[in-house]
Amino acid sequence: MKKLFTIFNETQNNLFWLKFFRISIAILILLHFVSILPDFNNLFSANDGVIPYKVVDVFIPDYVINLPKIITYLEGFNIAPSNTIFCFKIIYISLVLLLLSGYSQNLSAFLLLFMQIILSKSNFYFSYGIDFFTSMSLFYLAIIPPTLKSSALPPFKRLFQIHVCIIYFFAGFDKLIGINWWNGESIWKAINLPFATSTYDISFLGNYPILLTSIGLGSALLELLYPFFVWNKKTSNFWISAIIVMHIGIAFILNLYFFSAIMIIWNLTFKFSLNNEKSYSLVNA
Repeated sequence: MKKLFTIFNETQNNLFWLKFFRISIAILILLHFVSILPDFNNLFSANDGVIPYKVVDVFIPDYVINLPKIITYLEGFNIAPSNTIFCFKIIYISLVLLLLSGYSQNLSAFLLLFMQIILSKSNFYFSYGIDFFTSMSLFYLAIIPPTLKSSALPPFKRLFQIHVCIIYFFAGFDKLIGINWWNGESIWKAINLPFATSTYDISFLGNYPILLTSIGLGSALLELLYPFFVWNKKTSNFWISAIIVMHIGIAFILNLYFFSAIMIIWNLTFKFSLNNEKSYSLVNA
């Protein structure tokens, strides 16, 4: 019991990992948001979307607040949809910049999390991994105290580390309980997706099924064994580097740049959080 208490209450000597996490996540959120601005109205408006909101609304419970519902509600007060969308964009970007600056980290992250959930729940067809990990990232930034003096900092830091391990363990476990990752089928399907072959044509790998199988099993084992090797000083850097290389490959082959970027940020944050030396700090402790 004493050892368990020590694990979750280790004295903290620097906040580099948290500062890196906050700045990196804020920049990524800003870039992701800017990237969808040209298609914002088509994706999230109540009446002008490519997919009518009445179709999207089928998958959204009545109690969920999203942007189209806010637009429709404010129209009852004679507020034009264009004004609502404009204000939403301004508030969203302002909160991202506040988070980036570090001003009132917990409050700005909490408010931005609220806005981000509203946005991600506005179009069921457009949401994917980046949205879920953005929500989780903002949740951590909303609850982790940005000061070394807080007694809540060590437990939340350890919670983040354990969370990363759980994510990768079950990602690998899920792959190995089926057969598609054992025979290379999953890799073959992935590299032949329409959006995956638009930049790089690596369909020639189909001529080497053993290579497809090796890539599939290697990825699954890399994830499954993540919790067992990242804590060891001798293997931690190699394992995290291998995972990062895997995500770089996913980014360039599957064109999942934002999702890969946020996973790389999580891994680098994990790596930095393992180093608790004062000399590693970028802030005054």
